[in-house]
Amino acid sequence: MTTLHQAPAAKAEMLIRRPVEEVFEAFVEPAVTMRFWFTKSSGRLETGKRVRWDWEMYGVS
Repeated sequence: MTTLHQAPAAKAEMLIRRPVEEVFEAFVEPAVTMRFWFTKSSGRLETGKRVRWDWEMYGVS
């Protein structure tokens, strides 16, 4: 049996040819992000705030 010493992590990268401000806003504003990533969000990403993202097509949050 293998013992994990660190939490599992995933890394993904992509090239986005848009201004950095526009890309940042797309990731923190659920009205934008729900068009390309998840199907529901409990709110905008803000420092110290917890949010919930749902991917209804996969049945996960």
